[in-house]
Amino acid sequence: MDYWIITVAIVAIALCIIAVVAVGMRGSLSDRAPEVANVLANTARHLNGDADPPQGLVDFFEETARSAASARSAISARSAASATEPPKR
Repeated sequence: MDYWIITVAIVAIALCIIAVVAVGMRGSLSDRAPEVANVLANTARHLNGDADPPQGLVDFFEETARSAASARSAISARSAASATEPPKR
């Protein structure tokens, strides 16, 4: 069962790559669907690293970094508090 899911995922990824190449990167189908061609060309620029990352993605990683830093500070505060207490026997 898992092999079918993996196979479908691989085929879907391959079809997306073919669409980016055929339509988005000045392929032969770009004249027929200019809106799709623009979206796929933008996707190709992002995948190549030529475009700036979307603002939503930047905000997400900044929020993740802030929450990780606050979690680390909370853990270090708890360990510092427990280090000053004498051991319980």
